[in-house]
Amino acid sequence: MVRCARCCLQKSIRIVNLIILLLAIGMIIYSLWLQKKWNGGVAQLPATASFPRPWFILTCLGVGIAACLSTVVGHMVSNCISHSTLCIYIVTIISLLLLELAVVVAIFFRMDWKMLFAKLIDKYHTKFKIFWLFHLKMCRFVTILILVPQINVLALVVISLWAIGTEQRRHRNDSEQASIIQSFLVRPNSPVPDTSRHACCSCENLPEST
Repeated sequence: MVRCARCCLQKSIRIVNLIILLLAIGMIIYSLWLQKKWNGGVAQLPATASFPRPWFILTCLGVGIAACLSTVVGHMVSNCISHSTLCIYIVTIISLLLLELAVVVAIFFRMDWKMLFAKLIDKYHTKFKIFWLFHLKMCRFVTILILVPQINVLALVVISLWAIGTEQRRHRNDSEQASIIQSFLVRPNSPVPDTSRHACCSCENLPEST
């Protein structure tokens, strides 16, 4: 049961990390495309307008890169599942999520980009302003969206860590009780029954947890 739980955990982490990886790659491509559009659009505006750096684009790009790195760590964890590895992974993901949330709040909710665009873009470039207001909302949406599977994989690892610990304690108690009963009821030279056959085939490739 313990090894089957670890097998399910390994597969679940890989599936969720695959979803995060696909979203992160899409965010990186989208951010690079927006950066190209920004550079070209700002170059066509009057030189009197001093535009700040497009932090909402850079935030989207940074969150995408961080999510890609988290999938690499998640893949390493799925291949080496143990209590110490899972604890380190949990602390790492929590720290990354807190950092991402702080950046998202600072860039998308504390900076008034709509007022900034209205101040720097004149009435002759209304299409440019509408274009960037739309993509500002899209950047905010996809940046928040990718946090959802990251929180899901964190919750999955926490629950699985607790489940594996519970199963290990139960398995240890059952083994001790079985050995006591066997010492009284089974002859000393009798073969010990093999319980490993109850594990699934995928569990055979998993290392023992520590």
